[in-house]
Amino acid sequence: MKKLAIPLLLLLVGVALTAFSFISGGSTSGELDVEIVKTSTIMPAAHNVYANPDALNGKYFLFKTKITNNTNKTLEDVTVRYRIPGYIDWTELDVIGEMYQGQTASVLCYPKFKEDIAEKTAESTEKAEIEISWDGAEEDDIVEEDFSFRISNRNEYMFTNIPSEEIAGWGDVYNNDALLACFVTPNDPIVKYYTQNIQEKILKGEAAGVTKDPKEAVRFLAGIYQATMQSGMVYSGTKGIPESLQDVSQLSQHNRLPREVITGNTGLCLELSLLYASVLSNAGLDPIIFLVPGHAYPGFKLNGQFYALEATGIGGEGLGGSMSVEQAFEKGMKQLGEFMQYAQQGDPRYTLVDIHAVNLDGATPMNLKDDDFLRKKVDDIVAAWSTNGLNMSNNAIAQNSSGGGNNSGGSSNSSNGGNTVSRGLSFSIPSGWQTYQYPYPDLPILTAQVVSPSQEVVVSVFDVQTNSPQVALQTVANGLAYYGSEIQYQFNGNQIVGQTYSQNGTLNWIGKTVKGPNGLRFVAVGSYDYLYNQNSSQINQIFNSIR
Repeated sequence: MKKLAIPLLLLLVGVALTAFSFISGGSTSGELDVEIVKTSTIMPAAHNVYANPDALNGKYFLFKTKITNNTNKTLEDVTVRYRIPGYIDWTELDVIGEMYQGQTASVLCYPKFKEDIAEKTAESTEKAEIEISWDGAEEDDIVEEDFSFRISNRNEYMFTNIPSEEIAGWGDVYNNDALLACFVTPNDPIVKYYTQNIQEKILKGEAAGVTKDPKEAVRFLAGIYQATMQSGMVYSGTKGIPESLQDVSQLSQHNRLPREVITGNTGLCLELSLLYASVLSNAGLDPIIFLVPGHAYPGFKLNGQFYALEATGIGGEGLGGSMSVEQAFEKGMKQLGEFMQYAQQGDPRYTLVDIHAVNLDGATPMNLKDDDFLRKKVDDIVAAWSTNGLNMSNNAIAQNSSGGGNNSGGSSNSSNGGNTVSRGLSFSIPSGWQTYQYPYPDLPILTAQVVSPSQEVVVSVFDVQTNSPQVALQTVANGLAYYGSEIQYQFNGNQIVGQTYSQNGTLNWIGKTVKGPNGLRFVAVGSYDYLYNQNSSQINQIFNSIR
């Protein structure tokens, strides 16, 4: 009996082990490791950006799920889905065909909210639920995760989505600047109606967006200011753009939408800029919003040139009065000159938002419904406008329509008959010559070039922050070397004679250093060596006019 007991025991153990192996053969050991990176806040105004994985390089997502297969087998058809109760039903994000042992995969969620989220006027805390499953997974195997996040109201704009304690520079402060385009609403029926009234009642007709005439475009910009002045709009300057990296209280702002600025007849600097950008865009012009420490102001870009106006010049009785149209435009252009100077020097505090450019990159505006009550308020505002039209002289428009800075090699004509020194460039510009402001963005010290109608004579203007002519010329030489050009020169009293060698040939020139806006200005006039003698008379005339 004992002889049979041992074989029988071994047989029973073998059967048990075989049965256990059969039962457990389809299960996994280890686990699916899941790590979730989430956003803290969704801005309803930018809901179209969050829904588009191609918008702004895909940086605006609700969450990113990092999945690592730490089980002992290959998982088939790993499926990730999510929902936001009350907003989005269960939606499948991705199906990963196979996940091998130790493999890691990332799945991003770009939530598609309904259009009515743009009507959300109160913030709320919501929950996102995530579910991860695969073929053959038991109910206990399915991974379930959730997290809370905030949906702000449609008026809130966050300057950055980087936590305040992690902000290291101005690039972090302006991290969300492209999203300002979502608050620019040219297709809002109320903005369209307001723009139409400006065109008809203030400007008595305009075609700036069609003709692309700088004078007409400046007249239109001035017309917006005139409309806000005549309606009694006031600047409510209680808060604005952050002034310093420590200005944590202003890393978000409640922005009245352009329709609310119009009908409420008041606005902050950024809100006024959004209004101008909306009206300019509706009229077919390319709006720009300029951001500087503590302030924002609007403008537009045309033929490569920038133009700006100080929208807050409307002021108000409690703010000590208002600027005239001419004064607001003059201040805007002065600020634009300062902006270009700092921006060309690489100061990150000075940045601009090219609205149409970021629209093309996916930062599209929210859709807003028509509203009879708001239309009636626009009618009441328009009724207060005088019938005199735009109160800005044609001379003031013409004097300022040549543009400010240039980042794309555009040009503007300047003509003064050659009898006086150009106020901006320190020498007399002959009639019919073409002026190019900041022709090379990567060479900010080259602030202008002026070219003859024959293209045979060129004047170059360099502004260098130094008091030494020798240092100024060496700085110019270093800058031109970046473009593969080499210069040789010698000082002869207050005259500098030199040659510039490049793949296009040899340019002979003469020049002077004079006092500039922030140091020394070096002005050189010349022509290619084989054309120099025949143009020497004109070259000497310009050289002698340098002051």
